Amino acid sequence: MKPMGGSEILYLNMLKHVGSEWSDRINLILSFCFHEQIDPNKINVVWQHLNTNEEICVGMKDPTFVEAIDYFIFVSHWQFNKFKQEFNVPAYKSIVLRNAVEPIPFVEKSKTGKLKLVYTSTPWRGLDVILKSLMILDRDDVELDVFSSTKIYGENFVKITQGQFDWLFDHARTQKNVNFHEYQPNDIVRACVQQAHIFPYPSTFEETSCLSAIEAATAGCQILTTNLGALPETCNDWATYVPHGPNREVLAERFAIELEKTINNYWNEDNQQQLIAQSHHYHNYWSWERRANEWSNFFNTITK
Repeated sequence: MKPMGGSEILYLNMLKHVGSEWSDRINLILSFCFHEQIDPNKINVVWQHLNTNEEICVGMKDPTFVEAIDYFIFVSHWQFNKFKQEFNVPAYKSIVLRNAVEPIPFVEKSKTGKLKLVYTSTPWRGLDVILKSLMILDRDDVELDVFSSTKIYGENFVKITQGQFDWLFDHARTQKNVNFHEYQPNDIVRACVQQAHIFPYPSTFEETSCLSAIEAATAGCQILTTNLGALPETCNDWATYVPHGPNREVLAERFAIELEKTINNYWNEDNQQQLIAQSHHYHNYWSWERRANEWSNFFNTITK
């Protein structure tokens, strides 16, 4: 199976759950902001997954492009506010339709053996930080499964970044209590997340939302992350947050402190009940079953 990034997965799931009947009247543009994408014979809608600093969003600097788009769909209010501030995107054209996932069923976590931690993001979004945090803790009662690669962005990206993260991948392969899986199909990753106890994500990247965190939340993983980007909006009061800072060494130290607390408190009965409630909430609010209705209502409204 061809590796897919978050935007591709979202689009395919939207088609699966909503259908494509809307496509004869609506030109849905996925993140790319160029005049060539505009269809003058259809309602033009930009479904924006990225941040304002991404190269393919540069067309937003052209007010004529913004004017030509009928609607902008954002995946978080944090993201919308950035686009509004930087590109003067009108509020009346803007709609927030949050991301959605195929929920991971909650299963009772194993009480035998080590606590399982799982990292499921790209290498530059905090992999070095979590590895350093585990080194600081130096505990033998936890182990980390790492699913991280550049392959989801395609062969060209792999060539461009060739060798750039080898040192980090080598570190993940050799560090004790770390299992490095590189790229794996989504069903394998989801199976590991389902069995995991804790989702430690010391994000150093401004997420506009976070599919990995949402999936982990549906599975009942305890979430420890940073307060960067839209993560506080996505994870809300269910997660514990470590203040982000530009110094990754300091961040690793701060994250290690909170991770130790999370590990020590994991089996507390109140905490276990909260994780069950968290799973129920994310299954209800962040599933495609719910989001499909919102998409259908949106398409019906703008085509009346």
